[in-house]
Amino acid sequence: MKRSKLYIAVAAATVAAVVGVVVPGFVSNQATTDGSCLTITDRDGMCRFDGAPLEMAGSPIFVEKFQHAFFPTSKELTFTDSRGMVWTAPVQTLTDGASIPAIFEPIIGDRQSRDYLLAAALHDAFCGVGNEGLATFQTRSWEDVHRMFFDALIVAGTAPQKAKIMFAAVYLGGPRWDDPERVLENVPTDDLLRELEWCAEWIAANDPSMAEIEAWMSRREDALKTGTSVAPAL
Repeated sequence: MKRSKLYIAVAAATVAAVVGVVVPGFVSNQATTDGSCLTITDRDGMCRFDGAPLEMAGSPIFVEKFQHAFFPTSKELTFTDSRGMVWTAPVQTLTDGASIPAIFEPIIGDRQSRDYLLAAALHDAFCGVGNEGLATFQTRSWEDVHRMFFDALIVAGTAPQKAKIMFAAVYLGGPRWDDPERVLENVPTDDLLRELEWCAEWIAANDPSMAEIEAWMSRREDALKTGTSVAPAL
């Protein structure tokens, strides 16, 4: 992945922003069976944030090829996922509070809802633009990072169906490092957008688990790369 050139907008005055996200008890209270924070019944310290609410402070930073501002975090944020894996967004993690590929905004809608901020900061710490210098960057597999994003969305209070579509969005359009056989960078934007539209319809019709969404995406990758994808049976 190319290191993006960061620059601070000359016209921007120094800004201090503190963003508070309310996460009830900081622990998910939902229960299930698919091995995610949506379904886990025995939490025992899992599916929880430490260090919330998210705090961001400093001057807005603009990243090349992006129209919106990013802010660095001013406090460490930690999350324990449904498998007991601990994830940390260190101080100075650069985030725009979204972490969803911009091409999917017509489907996802507002990419910067308060419900997404905690999950976005953690996801960005491991694969977000501008964070290539962090000790966390791409130190876990791309699949585990995207799964963590889903867990964090659920614990932060994102509606399950919305979280599933957002997981599908990062799985489909997010970075895939150290896995050249499965890179989708050469798939046309229109094809990716259409694929997510189909996936969102499939999710609405079938209410799949996170693992089922992952399997659905994997099965369709070859056709997506060759431009032969067709609408799935719902």
